[in-house]
Amino acid sequence: MTVRIAAACWAVAGVAYLGLEAMAAAGQPGYRYATNFISDLGRPDSPLSHLMNTAFVVQGTLFLAAAVALARANRGRSSGLFVACAAANAVGNVVVATVPSGGAGIAWVHVSAAAVAIVGGNAAILAGHRLVSESRWYRLTSVGLAALGFLAFGVLAVGAVTASTVVLPGAVWERTCVYTIIGWQLLSAVLLLRR
Repeated sequence: MTVRIAAACWAVAGVAYLGLEAMAAAGQPGYRYATNFISDLGRPDSPLSHLMNTAFVVQGTLFLAAAVALARANRGRSSGLFVACAAANAVGNVVVATVPSGGAGIAWVHVSAAAVAIVGGNAAILAGHRLVSESRWYRLTSVGLAALGFLAFGVLAVGAVTASTVVLPGAVWERTCVYTIIGWQLLSAVLLLRR
C-alpha cells in the first residue's frame, strides 16, 4: 500500500507541476519557455503567480511524501540519504514559493532555495532509484537523468556567474535540471504502479 501511495504522490506532483506551470505561462503575455526562467512565473508581478507558487509547494511536499512512503516500504535498505535529499528538494521548493524572485532585496534567498531544490531532487534520484526498481534499464535511465540534471545545473551556474549564455539560454538549462526530477518521478510512479 505504501508503494502505491508513493506512486500516487509522485504522479500527482509531476502532473500538477507541469499543468500549473503551463497555465501560469499561458497567462503571462510574451512568456517563452526557452528564454524566461521558471521563477519568472512566480514573481509578484506575474498574473498567475499563485498557480506557479502552488506548483512549487505541491511538488516539494509530495516529492518528500513519496520518498518517505517508499522508504517505509523498503525497510532494511539504506534510504536515509534518499529521504534527506527529498527533504532538501521539498524545503527548497517551499522557500522558492514563499520568497519569489523579484522580491525586495532577498533575491539570494530565492536563488539559494532553488539551488537546494535542484541539487536535492537530482541527488534523490541517485540515492533512491534502487528502491523503485533493480532493473538495468531503469538504473541507467535514473543515473543518466541525474547526471543530465547536474550537468545542466552546472552550466546554469556558470552562465549566472559569468553573466553569459553558455550554448543555450539559461532558461533552457534551468528547465533541464528541474525537468529531470519531474521526468524521473513520473517514470518511477508508473513503475511502482505496475509492481
